[in-house]
Amino acid sequence: MKKAKFSEKNLKISAGIPPEARKTLFWKRVLQLLSVSSRKKQGVNVSKISEYANDGQLVIVPDKVLGAGTLNGKLTIAAVSFSQSARRMIESSGGKAMTIVEAAKKSPTGKDFIIIK
Repeated sequence: MKKAKFSEKNLKISAGIPPEARKTLFWKRVLQLLSVSSRKKQGVNVSKISEYANDGQLVIVPDKVLGAGTLNGKLTIAAVSFSQSARRMIESSGGKAMTIVEAAKKSPTGKDFIIIK
């Protein structure tokens, strides 16, 4: 089986993750999920994030966040990209939208994050 290659956008994300974060199992898993073929990625709706994450939790989405559904609670979400409606919804609920690189710099261990794909 051939190993999937990083897209250009995901290659920039991979290069931006600090070396100390790359050594942890959490960020190794995030990098592995980023290298999955784009055919297998469909995006994640905010309703799915709201279903699995608790209020105030930190969430990693190794794909694009889409704005379908409603968001319950204040969440900090790090993703590859956000649709405009998803970003508006996150910020209007009091949460924060950030990039995966910012999240890796904020928490190199990945201790407080959960992954939703």
